This record gives sequence, C-alpha cells and structure tokens, in this order.
Amino acid sequence: MKTRNSALYALGLAAAITLGGAVTAGAQAKTTTRRRTAQKRIPVRKEVAAPAAKTDTVVVTRVDTVTIRGRTDTVVNTVMRYDTVTRMVYPPLQPLPGFFVGIGAGANIPMNDIRGTFKDSYAFQGQLGWFPSAASIFGLRADGTVGKIGKRDTDCRVASCVSPTVWTVGGDVILRFPIDRTSKLNPVLYAFGGGGWANFGTVPAIQYINTGRSGLLNVSGGHGYWDVGPGVDFSVGGLHLYAEGRYMTIMTNNKNAHMFPVYGGIKFY
Repeated sequence: MKTRNSALYALGLAAAITLGGAVTAGAQAKTTTRRRTAQKRIPVRKEVAAPAAKTDTVVVTRVDTVTIRGRTDTVVNTVMRYDTVTRMVYPPLQPLPGFFVGIGAGANIPMNDIRGTFKDSYAFQGQLGWFPSAASIFGLRADGTVGKIGKRDTDCRVASCVSPTVWTVGGDVILRFPIDRTSKLNPVLYAFGGGGWANFGTVPAIQYINTGRSGLLNVSGGHGYWDVGPGVDFSVGGLHLYAEGRYMTIMTNNKNAHMFPVYGGIKFY
C-alpha cells in the first residue's frame, strides 16, 4: 500500500513539475514575442510645414544715413552703413543791374562862398546807367538835373534878387560794392566821379556879390563842373531804391562855386 502511494506521489510530483515547466516556457515565449514586437519600429511620417518666405528689408534714407537690414531667421542681424554727404545750400543771389534807369528828387544845397547869397531849394534828377554784366563793378552813367537855389532874403532884399533855376547835364564813372546779395535788402554801396555842364540862368550882378566876403562871385550863365560823390542802392518790397549826394565844383568866371545836391529815388532794371 505504501508502495502504491509512493508511486502516486511520484507521478503527481512529476506531473506538477512538467506542468510548471510548460507554463514557464509559455511565459518565456510570450515575453520573447513581446520584446521582439516592441523592438520593431513602425515608421511615422510627420507633416513638415513649408518654410516661411524670407523677407529682405532695405531701408534707404536719402539725408545722411543708409540702413540695410539683412535676412532674419531667429537672430536679427542689422548691417549699418553711413554715407555722409555735406551739401552747402546757399540762398539765391539778388540781382544787380546791367542797364538801369533812375528818377529821383532832392535838394540843391549851396556851399562855401555862394552860401552867403543863396539858400537850399528843391531839385529833380534823372539818370541812365549801364554795367557790362551783373558781376561788373565798373559802370557808366549819364544824368541830368533841374531845380532851384533860393535867394537869401536877409542878404539880398532888393527886387532884383532872384531864385535862379539851375540845370545840369553830365556823365560819371561808377564803382559799386555789393554788401550782401543774399539779403532781400540787397545793399550796394557805390562811388562815382565825372563832370558836366551847369547853367544858372541870368543872375543880377548885385546878387552874386558875397556880403562879408572878399571878391566877387559871378555864377550867372553856364559853367563847366566836376563832381564826386557816394551813394547806396537797396531793395524794399520789390522796389529798387537809391540815395546819393555829390560835391560839385563849378568853374565860374573868376572864382569857383560849390554845391552839394542830394537825391533819393527809384531805379528800374
């Protein structure tokens, strides 16, 4: 009996061992299969977005600086190039006359010896001038004047004393000096000198005796003269104006007389 039971126990133990080995082998086979399956990679394709269009930006500044921006991916790279150009911008130059015509009015002012017999009175002037070009400093002009010198009532009370009419014609050389041609005022200084002919009409002898001074001074009739003087041209509101004075030496019969007429007026050119 004991022998039978021992045999049954041995068979049961063998069956258990056999069954356990089979289960273990099956588990190992599944593990191996799973590992092999896990190690097999399945390719996956991802949609790749098309690269964005790259923008090249160029910034150009006409003044002094030119800035050029390069391509931008992740880091912005900026290339700066400086071109410096200095431009001197000058205001336009105001015009200077070539050919001109002037008219003006002013006063005849007797000087020196005839000042004791005559006094200041009115005068009118006309002039015609020419410069070879606007850049020329030398020019020529012809001028004529007409006016009066008044009698001095305190020194010549007789009825024969008169206020003679004086007219002159002459010519001068002009030298001009522009001061600031960029200014709207456009001031131009000038000097002139020349000569001509002056006529005082008929002056009674008693009137040209200079009271209180020695000698006689006969201004009656016509006489040659020479003159020098300064002047200035300037512009106001589109008008070309001038002012000048001239010292005249009048070559009378026995002694020179002197006058200093002054004028102001307008020039056209």
